[in-house]
Amino acid sequence: MRKESLDFLKELLSAPSPSGFESAGQRIWCRYARKYADEVRTDAYGNAVAVLNPGGDPKIMLDGHADEIGLMVKYIDDKGFIYFQPIGGVDPSVVRTKRVDIHAAKGIVRGVIGAKAHHLQDRTKEAKAPKMHECFIDIGAHDGKEARKKVSVGDPITFAETCEMLDKNIMVARALDDRIGTWAAIEVLRLLSGSKNKLNCAVYASSSCQEEVGLVGATMTVFNVKPDVAIALEVTHATDTPGIDAKQFGEVKMGSGPTISIGREHHPVLVNRLQAVAETKKIKLQTEAFSLNSGTNAMAFHKAEGGIPSALISVPNRYMHTTVEMIDLRDLQTAVNLLGAFCLDIKQGERFKVKI
Repeated sequence: MRKESLDFLKELLSAPSPSGFESAGQRIWCRYARKYADEVRTDAYGNAVAVLNPGGDPKIMLDGHADEIGLMVKYIDDKGFIYFQPIGGVDPSVVRTKRVDIHAAKGIVRGVIGAKAHHLQDRTKEAKAPKMHECFIDIGAHDGKEARKKVSVGDPITFAETCEMLDKNIMVARALDDRIGTWAAIEVLRLLSGSKNKLNCAVYASSSCQEEVGLVGATMTVFNVKPDVAIALEVTHATDTPGIDAKQFGEVKMGSGPTISIGREHHPVLVNRLQAVAETKKIKLQTEAFSLNSGTNAMAFHKAEGGIPSALISVPNRYMHTTVEMIDLRDLQTAVNLLGAFCLDIKQGERFKVKI
């Protein structure tokens, strides 16, 4: 991967961007996008779109979502301990003993999610994971009055985890879901900016907000852009780790290329075209059935404007919605290469429609 692109990815992953509070990450994305796009737009809620070749036809939108799961201050007790609610799908069983950053009005307040020491637990009872409202953050405050001077109800919270390379290809970070999708969208645009004279379509790279709380930003962006094709760039569950049954969840391997999803919101003609481009260009592409457990922005896209042909390209991700998500950068780069080749393969005025 190009050094400048990797540095941009690491900077993007380091920015705090819980759903509804994506501004820090969006500023980084827009600054990078302006180097390569003909135009960069933002809307009232902070969704960002970078446009290349705006006069082209059709409009191809490539979208990743900027937000990450996180927490929000819910209650501060008189002893100075802070209770919280989730932002998005946070598993309460994995939050204890984590360092967190509370993004308060006066700056970041570091705290820890406390856990009773093993020595003090009742060993006659079976250990159970706590419920979210039973977990608390300790910022070292003497009492509630001191804690309330530092933080307030409604302050967003992110996990204090950094991006790390285990080797030259394997990356571990919080919020790979789905900052890597926003990175891929603008990286495709960057690559295409060098071949603009060969491009028939208009390319709209999108970094949308609030996916983790209901595909919210995607609904706004697809209304504003009105694309002819919308492709969501996401992560998918790598099922090649212990304890995951491929018969139940499908077979997806990290390091074997991105996946394309089949069925439901994924337009069959568009899917076939993406597969054909991958075959022609000898690009590794895994196939998976549509998810029964979750949805992506493609679900918002395909229902908009009377029906927009939509597809989903995903990067295998181990340990999703934890602070140690893991991907292979070669899968991510392959996704970029596929979508760049797809955009260059688009014919002037081309449309995708199921033949009856």
